[in-house]
Amino acid sequence: MKEVNQELNSFEQNDIRSIIGKYLKFWPLFAISLLIGLTIIFLYMRYYAEKEYEVRGTILLKNVEAGQGFGGLSDFTNMGLVKNTHSLEDEIGILTSIGIMEEVISKNNFNITFYIDGSIRDVEVYGENVPINITVDETAENIIYNLPVTIKFINDTTYELTALIQEKEVKSTHTFGEVVTAPYGTFTIATKGQAPVFKNSKNMYFKIGNKDDVVSSFRGKLSVMPANKTGSSLNLSFIANDKVKGEEILSKIVETYIEKTIKYENELAENTIKMIDDRLKLLSGEIEDVEKTVVDFKTQNTVTDIASNANTYVQQSNDYKNRVAEYQTQINMLEGVEFSLENGNSQSAIGGTSVNDPTVNSLIVQYNQALAEKQRLSQSASSSNPLVENLDKNLNVLRQSIVQNIRNVKSGYSIARGNLMANANRYDYQIAKVPGMEKKLLDISRDKSTKEGLYLYLLQKREEEVLSLAAPVSSTRIVSYPKAGKFPISPNKKLLYFSGLLLGLLIPVSLLYVKDVLNNKITSVEELTQNLSAPFLGEIAKSKNNTIVVTEDRSSSPESELFRLLLFNLDYLKKTEKNQTILVTSTEKGEGKTFIASNLALTYASNGEKVVVLTFDLREPKLMENFNLPNSPGITDFIVKKGLPVDQIIQKHPSIDDFYLVGSGSTMNQVGRLMVSNRIGILMDTLKQEYDRIIIDTAPIGLISDAFALNNYIDSSIYVVRKDKTKKQAVKTINAIYENDRLKNTMVVFNDTKAAASYGYGSIKG
Repeated sequence: MKEVNQELNSFEQNDIRSIIGKYLKFWPLFAISLLIGLTIIFLYMRYYAEKEYEVRGTILLKNVEAGQGFGGLSDFTNMGLVKNTHSLEDEIGILTSIGIMEEVISKNNFNITFYIDGSIRDVEVYGENVPINITVDETAENIIYNLPVTIKFINDTTYELTALIQEKEVKSTHTFGEVVTAPYGTFTIATKGQAPVFKNSKNMYFKIGNKDDVVSSFRGKLSVMPANKTGSSLNLSFIANDKVKGEEILSKIVETYIEKTIKYENELAENTIKMIDDRLKLLSGEIEDVEKTVVDFKTQNTVTDIASNANTYVQQSNDYKNRVAEYQTQINMLEGVEFSLENGNSQSAIGGTSVNDPTVNSLIVQYNQALAEKQRLSQSASSSNPLVENLDKNLNVLRQSIVQNIRNVKSGYSIARGNLMANANRYDYQIAKVPGMEKKLLDISRDKSTKEGLYLYLLQKREEEVLSLAAPVSSTRIVSYPKAGKFPISPNKKLLYFSGLLLGLLIPVSLLYVKDVLNNKITSVEELTQNLSAPFLGEIAKSKNNTIVVTEDRSSSPESELFRLLLFNLDYLKKTEKNQTILVTSTEKGEGKTFIASNLALTYASNGEKVVVLTFDLREPKLMENFNLPNSPGITDFIVKKGLPVDQIIQKHPSIDDFYLVGSGSTMNQVGRLMVSNRIGILMDTLKQEYDRIIIDTAPIGLISDAFALNNYIDSSIYVVRKDKTKKQAVKTINAIYENDRLKNTMVVFNDTKAAASYGYGSIKG
């Protein structure tokens, strides 16, 4: 597989070399074509091409974010109330908008262009080269756009206009500053502050361009691109024919954009101030309503300060609860004394000194004293003693009095405790209401604080907007002012010269290719052997001599060397041992078969072989004529005259050894019958016995088939193909003859090639 690939690569390389070599033969044509192409490019750039310069500038946009529209809430503190950020794409759209372009063109009259007549083409002039300004009435209906109007300065105040309308010349004279109403428009021409002096002696004219067309042209020449992916800088470029004009156009575009931006921001500021004023008025009323709500709430709930009132409520509630506890303690003590008096031992003293009621305490003291007296008397007197009995009565009375008083006091304590508990509950209720009041008051206070904060914020923003109106500052900064490049971007010299070179190469290549396509003749060895099945003997260079047969200096001439190589190839490709009889033919006359046959025979003779050449081209014989020998008697005479011996028709060359010739004989009709005569066999058998080589020059097989009749008598055949003479379709004929063996061992010779073709050392294809 590797060997196959190497063979394919070698074949492709050889094929490329052959193609290149085929075209290199016409190198003078390529040289002339390249020279013409480069000359055309030079003349085009020198006289016809309009130079184009790229004007570049850079601007920085503030308050701009790439790919976003509105900013977040945090932007309020940075940019104002409603000044949202803009996307970089939006600003690019504004810069390249029709509105910006229309304003730039209208304000600066960029739709009016001035020219001076040139020898080959007219040249646009601008700036200092134009001493006048023209203001056009765009509302006029009679404007003829792009009409050349020639202006001629007569003196400091007067000028003449000339225009050609419908092949009719229209002239008019006017003064500077005058409104000109002409058939092609209404306009005013004014000087630039001084008398117009046109330095160039050639005519000057101007054209009024359609503003819509100029807008489209400017937009097509303007390019706006982000300087980087993350920043907010823009690179601007404009293509112009004049450096100064391009710089001024781009500067005016940036200035107009900045002016419109400031105007928009001022309008936005004014609208913002108006909106803020309306909002402040509304907020003032809302704040008053909130303050009134606070007053009503405190009045309704009888509070001034909820926190301090809550502390008072808690303290009062605790005081009442403490007093309730004290009363409950007294009631419990009284109930204990009462229980002791009613159910206890009557001989025991009453413990009630902690009771707060003085009456009860006094009765208890009396009771305890009487009981103590009784107990003292009982130690010395009996129970029936009148003193003891009297003391018992007193004790019973005192006991009843104490019980009665305790009940009265306890009833009073219970009432007082109930009142205290009611007061404590009332304060507890107020305490329970405190969180709700605090929450409601907090909501009201928060609403008030929000409105007050918003009110102060709007006041601050209003002042900011007022200041921005008082001192307007653009959000656009010019980083790099418009500047034209040093060298034009168009025409591109390198590209044009490269195109000229390419054109200079393509034209001859195309011509040669078309010539090859239209040419039906074989022009090279490669073209011959590409589809050839038969073996290729080699090529024979064109003879430098005018004679067909080369007879002089055969030992050293290039032609002799070529034929010696041809003999070597014949011997290499032979299929019989002797290869004695060789037939030479071609497709049509004039391809050199007689030349090949003659010189092949001479070469064999020069090698010491006895050679005879037969002229079997019975219709148009040339062989004998080339050697200045007569054609008769010859082959036709031998065929027709049965008794004519062979040696009668053989002629020895008078000066060349071992070289014999047989002419075609007398001219006769019906040559075809003669070619199938048995006498030809007798002739060939006789010659084979006497001669080492027999060379047969036959008629062309493309016209007649005489050569095929000799196939039985030959060992090999040579088919002659002549450069720029033999048609390409002849290769099919040769292949058919070779493949069908209509002529034995057919081999091909390429005749009339250039002498530089290595003396015939061609490839042998078998």
